[in-house]
Amino acid sequence: MGAGAWLTLVVLAAVVAASFHERSDPAFVLGAGVGVLLVAGVLSPARALAGFANPAVAVIGLLFVLVGSLERTAWLPWLAGVLFGDREARLGLRGLAPVALLSAFMANVTVVAVLMPAVREWARRHRVAVSRLMMPLGVAATLGGLLTLVGTSSNLVVNGLLMERGDPGLGFFEIGVVGLPIAIAGLVYLTVAAPRLLPERHDPLGELDANPREYVGWLRVVRGGPLEGARIGELRHLDDLFVAGVERDGVVRSPVGPRETLRGGDVLAFVGRVDRIAGLATDGGLEPVDAGGGRLDARGGIELVEAVVSPSSPIVGRNIREAGFRGRYDAVVLAVHRHGERLHGKIGDIVVEPGDTLLIAAGAGFLARWRFARDFYLVSSLGALPAAVSGRDWTEPLVLGGVIAAVALGLAPLLPAVVVGVLALVLTGRLRPADVWTTVHWPALVMIAASIAMSHALEDSGLAGAVVHGVLGGPAAGLGRAGLIALILVVTAALTEVLDNPAAAALVFPVAAVVAAGHGVGLHAVAVAVAVGASSAFLTPFGYHVNVMIAGAGSYRTGDFVRLGLPLKLLVLAIAAAVIPLAW
Repeated sequence: MGAGAWLTLVVLAAVVAASFHERSDPAFVLGAGVGVLLVAGVLSPARALAGFANPAVAVIGLLFVLVGSLERTAWLPWLAGVLFGDREARLGLRGLAPVALLSAFMANVTVVAVLMPAVREWARRHRVAVSRLMMPLGVAATLGGLLTLVGTSSNLVVNGLLMERGDPGLGFFEIGVVGLPIAIAGLVYLTVAAPRLLPERHDPLGELDANPREYVGWLRVVRGGPLEGARIGELRHLDDLFVAGVERDGVVRSPVGPRETLRGGDVLAFVGRVDRIAGLATDGGLEPVDAGGGRLDARGGIELVEAVVSPSSPIVGRNIREAGFRGRYDAVVLAVHRHGERLHGKIGDIVVEPGDTLLIAAGAGFLARWRFARDFYLVSSLGALPAAVSGRDWTEPLVLGGVIAAVALGLAPLLPAVVVGVLALVLTGRLRPADVWTTVHWPALVMIAASIAMSHALEDSGLAGAVVHGVLGGPAAGLGRAGLIALILVVTAALTEVLDNPAAAALVFPVAAVVAAGHGVGLHAVAVAVAVGASSAFLTPFGYHVNVMIAGAGSYRTGDFVRLGLPLKLLVLAIAAAVIPLAW
């Protein structure tokens, strides 16, 4: 191997090693690796930035927008209520199958975030340990991602790399040929094994009092009163209260700056103890407002979020004021729970520890911006329904369904279809142009683009070729077609436990494609094997975003993931190794 290949190997090893560290940022780590290879001349500027021109990146970004628009309606909470509401539902096949089906057409992180509160409430009502339910929920969503092309971002990344090689790409339901038997077998396994293998543990959010009346009150600025013309900063330190949002002319803004000038008729959302909020209405400058029973989200545009602080969060070890929580996250902390008990005293003076549960009031879009970050294990939204789109309007589901139907029936390629879908939502007024930018999770797109650039480095440096010659003359030489597919599955499945799924897929595919070509294995077989392997991160709490979410909600440890996930991982790989050689 040449110097470029050796440098690429060192950088790749460093990226993998850094990914073991819980505090590492996947987008930064991969981006830094690409930067080193660019400076060293291994990658040209065009190849380093080619990932951003890959159709998969654009499709994933636009799918964030489409699914995000549906999140802001009442459809998903309504569906959660149907599945896990008042009925005697159970997380057996009856409950898990719809989860997998939803995940086939939506981001599985979104599915889990929406259904998690309903599952937790069902567990409380029926006195079932939530640790028995959260992992089956997350795994079912992950398995559902293997049913369609848009089920997971790793599917789309592999498809994008496939199209770079001149291939028309995978069909919308093509991966479902192997994904369907995997999903069925996986759901049956969960139904049988989860009650026996998962522990009974206390729900870390079980005692959190999420009634907004305790924390939030709405007061209107009296026209011509003493507070008209005053600045919000003058109110912020009254009795430890502060303003979480302002409604003016029907528009809610949150958070607001201390220099904001009050106008007569402004409706202020005060955060603090209700008795102290009520006391402010006696000075003649503010008057009580009927805000839909005191719910913070009743006035629209503000969401309440329960979040568990992760060990990698930059606010750990600092008090909330010093950490600049409001400026960092555009949100305010209403309450902090630790080990199931609410911490008292001034919120700003509380020093944050890993595992603390925060009740957060934030502007609409908080979940979209932070649900993939490792600052929090985002658990649930208690109210994220902006007034403008709070009903069950048919526009969003019809647009999303139209996009899926157009692609599935071959009427339009995926990228044009999602572009038309986003434009339809904007033109019908269901989506503001500004929402298009705020709903996209940019770090995820950077990570995917960097992963694609890293895969280019494997080819351009000659490292992929060296590995190919080593494999062809070694392990893969006598494996045959089926054995090689099994090897691709195992390698990808191992790598996805330490790298994000799209990154693992992007790194394995170019090498696997060249190796497979020498054994008569088609590109589609390789692509499906890599996609399946990348979606089998069941062994660690940090192997996949869904795992991060359920780890906090279910108080899971690594051993819990291994206990339930290892047999499931072997089952998934065995089915894929048997089906892929026959189907492709």
